[in-house]
Amino acid sequence: MRLRHRAALALSGLLLGTGLAWPQVAAAGVARPAATAEIIGQFNMAGGNREHGGTGDEAADALVRSVKDRRPAFMTLQETCADWVARLKSQLADYSVAFHPVQQRAGGPSSRCVHPSDFGNGVLVRNDLGFADPDRPDIHPLQSPSDYEQREMLCLRSPSRALAVCTAHLTVGNDGAHLRARRGEASVARGVLATEYAGDTRFLGGDLNDDPLSGATDTFYAPGYGRGAHGEFKEAGSPCRNDIKPGFFILAPWPVWTWCRSGEPTHGQGKLDYIFVPPSVTVNWSDTAHALHSDHRLLWAEIQL
Repeated sequence: MRLRHRAALALSGLLLGTGLAWPQVAAAGVARPAATAEIIGQFNMAGGNREHGGTGDEAADALVRSVKDRRPAFMTLQETCADWVARLKSQLADYSVAFHPVQQRAGGPSSRCVHPSDFGNGVLVRNDLGFADPDRPDIHPLQSPSDYEQREMLCLRSPSRALAVCTAHLTVGNDGAHLRARRGEASVARGVLATEYAGDTRFLGGDLNDDPLSGATDTFYAPGYGRGAHGEFKEAGSPCRNDIKPGFFILAPWPVWTWCRSGEPTHGQGKLDYIFVPPSVTVNWSDTAHALHSDHRLLWAEIQL
């Protein structure tokens, strides 16, 4: 269900660091608590891919092992399946998982995974972070054309920590109609994030089905990244890490330009998966990891606020 897109090459190493503190409103004269590190993740589980979508509990159990190993604060998920989400819930006592199936078309039935289960998006959150009612996530339609699969953005909020975590999976396709649909969906998502979650520290993870220099991703990258960027976010997988700028030269053995709007491939040779964070959030490192049961790689980052 995915098309490969050419992405700018990522010329970055794995950086190690520490520190993340979730935002809290401190009383006057009271110091903020010391920062602590947190991992966040993004993963397309390939439930609609014929090569990978029929792998049963193996796919969910592989993700369970990754979560137990890394202990992320949250993960955004696409192309997951209702039975996979049930498996995650049964195996991860310290986590909750929100899920919502997408429609095959406007007013139509739910899309289905390769195996007989509803197909959709999810957000996995650690229970100690105060996310409210994960079984009833906020669902925001992205106004896809009526005869297309109805893409949507699913969000969870932590009122006590003023956090919002959203997942999105945009329309796939390279012809003009699909490009316009994808850009339109991105624009709707940006508007929802700016209005419905104003005042929250907002995170967006997703398979955007477009490369980092595309018109769709223009909508999320902050203007400092250049190339038409007009969003308000920093991308955790950028080779420039916390620098919001167009790019840089690597001088040896000869000058090579690297766009900050690039990153390690997450699908074939292209980057389709993203974790957008507020510019105020410090990214300590990011990395991708191979997945046996998906045609996408897992995208991980360690952040601090």
